[in-house]
Order: sequence, then C-alpha cells, then structure tokens
Amino acid sequence: MSVTRSAVKINIIDSTLRDGEQTAGVVFSRHEKIRIAKMLDEIGIPEIEVGTPSLGAQEQEIIRDIVSLNLGCQLFGFCQADPYEVECAASCGLRNVVINISTSDIHIKKKYRKGRTWVVNRLKEAMRVARKNNLRFIVSAEDATRTDLEFLLRVINIAKNKGAIRFRICDSVSIYDPFKMFLRISTILSAVDFPLEVHARNDFGMATANSMAAIRAGISSVLVTVNGLGEGTGNAPLEEIVMALKYLEDLDLGIITSKFRELSEYVAKASARAIPVWKAIVGTNVFAHESGIHADGVLKNPKNYEVFEPGEVGLTRQLVVGKHSGSHTILHKFKEFGIDLTDKEANEILAMARAMAVDLKRPLFDKELMYIYKDYKEEQERLRREEVGAVEE
Repeated sequence: MSVTRSAVKINIIDSTLRDGEQTAGVVFSRHEKIRIAKMLDEIGIPEIEVGTPSLGAQEQEIIRDIVSLNLGCQLFGFCQADPYEVECAASCGLRNVVINISTSDIHIKKKYRKGRTWVVNRLKEAMRVARKNNLRFIVSAEDATRTDLEFLLRVINIAKNKGAIRFRICDSVSIYDPFKMFLRISTILSAVDFPLEVHARNDFGMATANSMAAIRAGISSVLVTVNGLGEGTGNAPLEEIVMALKYLEDLDLGIITSKFRELSEYVAKASARAIPVWKAIVGTNVFAHESGIHADGVLKNPKNYEVFEPGEVGLTRQLVVGKHSGSHTILHKFKEFGIDLTDKEANEILAMARAMAVDLKRPLFDKELMYIYKDYKEEQERLRREEVGAVEE
C-alpha cells in the first residue's frame, strides 16, 4: 500500500539525546543536552526523545530542566515496558513516553527467557501505568523486523486498543533492505489501520534508504538522530531524511535546514565524533569541487552538479585546486584574488599547481597558490631579461 505524495504528512522524532547518547563512549553533559534540545526545537523538530528517566537521579534532573524550558516540541521519555520506568518518566514532568518491549522470539526466549504471553502482559501493565499518569505513549517493538508477523499484528492491535498514539517498528539488527522494508510496512498497514513509525539501524549502511522505503509504504513518523549518531552503527541521520524528503519526494517538512551544519558541528563536538568530510548533506566536501569538468560545470551553473544551494544546509561552495583541477578553476581562483590571468598563464600555473598537489598529496591552500604565482612571475621576468640580453648582444 503506497501513499500518494499529496496525502503524506511525515513526523520527525529525534533521538539524539537518547539513542544518540547510547553510542559507545558518548556522554552529553547537562549543558550539552539542554543546548541540543534547544537547537532541535529552534529548527522546528516536532518531537524529541530527551532521555531515559530510569537511568537515575542525574538523568531525571536533566530531563526536568529540559521540560522546564517549555519548548514548542513534544518531549518523550524512553522506558522499557516496566511500570517503574513509566512512573520515573511521569515524575520528571514528561507528558509523553515511548514504551519499548522486544517482540521477536529470539529476544523473548534468549533475552527475557519468557514467553509471548509474558510480553503481552508486561506491555499491558506498562500502558496501564502510562494511562493512569495521563501520559501519551508510543509502543516500540524492539527487533520487530525479526518478529512473527501474526504476533506483531496482535501487539499492534493491543497497543491501538489501549490508547497508544502510534506503533514503532524497529529494525534493531538491520536485517531489512529497502525492498523488504517496503513490503513489510505495506503488509502491516493493509492489515491494521494505525499510525506507524520506523526506527532503522545502519549496520549495512541502509538506515536512510530503509526509512525512505518505509515512508513510501505509508508510515507516518521516522526516528532520526543528528549525524546518524547512535548505538552500534547508528541511525538514520536527521539531515539526510529531511533533505531526501524535500528533494526526492517533494515533501518540505518546514524545518530550518540552514542550521543543519551548525547543529551537526555542535553534536559532533559534544559527542567527540567528528563529521567525516564526505558525510552526506553536511560534510564539507559535499560542495567542494576539484575535478576540472565538475568545477567548470559548477562555475557555469551550480545546478550542473548540485541539487540544492550549499547555504540551504549551512555550508559554502569550495573550488579546490589539486591534481584534478582545470584551468577554469585557476582563472576563477585568481580572479577572486584580484588577478586576471591569460589562458596561457592559467595553464602554466595549473601545471605547477598540479605538480605541487601531487608532491604534497593534498589540495593547495590559497597562500600556496600565491607562492606559485610569485615564482611563476619571477621566472617569467627572468626569461624576459634573458631574452632582452640575448637581443642586445
């Protein structure tokens, strides 16, 4: 069951402060968690998982601080299907919770050492406590993609009947590709009329693709994190999902994307996890052009090689001078320096620049280009003097 674009409304729930912080070795300070929450709210993220209240008093205090900010977005606490954990969330002033429970037989038997009846009863009790505390709740099925379909549908219907606002399908071990994801979500939605969201892991590098496939199949919400941060191989990155929806699906979520790079940099610093230069959407190489063909095309019209303007995600365009550069890049760079080169000068300087780039095994800095220009002009002046001297003799 695919959905027409005009009928689609996609909700983003960001889990940087919860699943992102579950990245091995990552801990956000109180100040960082508050700042990230504010930044997410400022750009228009509608829902945020702010943490796991049952972690203890310090986590609960930070969550209360975020709740007290009165942000415009909805704040969710993450709980296992345990009445105590739900009560912890309520005590923090949260009005929304995610109630998580594993539904696959391997988890039920090997992790819980219980049966399916225990899972159902445990979930019902947690939902009862959520309702008692007037909490809106999402039911999250951990390892849903390895769950028997009949049992999964049963759990979804239970969640629906007990007042859940939607149901989360977790591909916890990344066993789905986009085709399987589309088929599974379509099958579920053909059997039950209830809002679904997807939580895709990135073990095989397909978290974004799987999330997009789920959206195509009709899910209404998708879990993301800034930079794809998260436990194990991480999650679908916020910036990739938002921009893919805008430019591949013609769905503008109204999020302020021009602050993506700033947000990504802050989260990268707070998590001590650098943004790779080749990172999709926010990496510094996204709008860096070295190849002569590419640079020439971009100089003539950026749309030749760029789908959207760099400023749209908080980046700037870079024309890099290196081994693969062409003369048009040299002409453009020196025009920026206030120097108009002839075609002959540009080609000769290009040869010198390429040789230096190979020797240094990297692109050249502007200052290095000016050194090359200075050496070139001195050499041209020396040759001119030699020619004049030869004529005079």
